[in-house]
Amino acid sequence: PPLRGSAMQVGCQPFRACTSLCIADLNDLTNLQQRTRPMANGVLVVHKPVNWTSFGVCRQLRHTLEEHLKLGGNAFRRRSRLKVGHGGTLDPLAEGVLVVGIGAGCKQLQRYLVGGKAYLARGQLGAETDTQDVTGTVTAIRPHSHVTLEQLQLAAHTLTGEIQQRPPIFSALKRDGKKMYELARQGKVTEQDLEPRPVVVHELRVTDFEEETGQFGLFVRCSGGTYVRTLILDIGRAVESAAH
Repeated sequence: PPLRGSAMQVGCQPFRACTSLCIADLNDLTNLQQRTRPMANGVLVVHKPVNWTSFGVCRQLRHTLEEHLKLGGNAFRRRSRLKVGHGGTLDPLAEGVLVVGIGAGCKQLQRYLVGGKAYLARGQLGAETDTQDVTGTVTAIRPHSHVTLEQLQLAAHTLTGEIQQRPPIFSALKRDGKKMYELARQGKVTEQDLEPRPVVVHELRVTDFEEETGQFGLFVRCSGGTYVRTLILDIGRAVESAAH
């Protein structure tokens, strides 16, 4: 989507991610220096800002936690780093809740990968890009002056329920051990190379439509593994235009 979107993990309260990322569930950090070899285990809820990658959030969390845990006598080396992982990738342009596992908490992340998620997003009619968002190269331009709010709503309705969705080539999915976006940048993969996958869209609602600019808002409630970028792309094609 061309404008800032937000993502919400249902039932979670976010906190701001920044260079001084918060640390939670370490049981009285004020006494950390007096404790013997403390270790962090659990699940954190992070508010990921725009232009941060999900991996970047995990990297910053790992660095911050390791620095504090070193005060308690822990030693971290290249092959013995603190284990940190996230329960589902958010695109760099997305702002919202990222669930992060620390230590043994990483074993709990599978529930967040399969759980339901909700998003707010904005789409732009008139053009498709190779990344399906504003950062990509335009691959198709089509008029949108004929599109109405009713047509967008009907297109959204047809994409509700159990559907088959073809993932974007610029994604963190892997093929033969390599990430798709790396292969896409090398020109080694096309949209047709990816097989559609089953996803569930519980609710897909057009919240507003600006006919002059071709921008429209979406509320999405869906299963894990659903790409909102691709929903916007498919809506654009369904109304005989293009979108990102």
